[in-house]
Amino acid sequence: MAAFTGKSGKCSNFGNCSLADARTTIEVSNGQDFVCTECGKPLLLIDAGPQAAGNSKALAIGVLLLVFLLAAGGIAWSLMKKAPAPEPAPPVAAPQPQAPPKAEPAAQPPVTGNCSESDERVGLCRRPAP
Repeated sequence: MAAFTGKSGKCSNFGNCSLADARTTIEVSNGQDFVCTECGKPLLLIDAGPQAAGNSKALAIGVLLLVFLLAAGGIAWSLMKKAPAPEPAPPVAAPQPQAPPKAEPAAQPPVTGNCSESDERVGLCRRPAP
């Protein structure tokens, strides 16, 4: 069987053309006008042939690739969420330099000879030099 080398179309002149009403496919050979054989109106092109089949295969491959990428991304996301994040180390406080304790001046006995009894008992009074 020989392959058809023309174009296929359908008439869109509904109500005025029986081929359009019946939705009949009209085949037109190369070199002839692409019009309806009954009413003479231009035909609507149908069946792009092998090109249409190639587009559907490419679309199917594209959809499968997209599904695969989404699944891989979902698996990676779930694995990342399950791993606990390492806890940050507590901040190390630097030791603050401390001032040396103030030495309190030693209690000096009163300079004058007026010493109370309690000061004398504790030893805070000066003795007169001999």
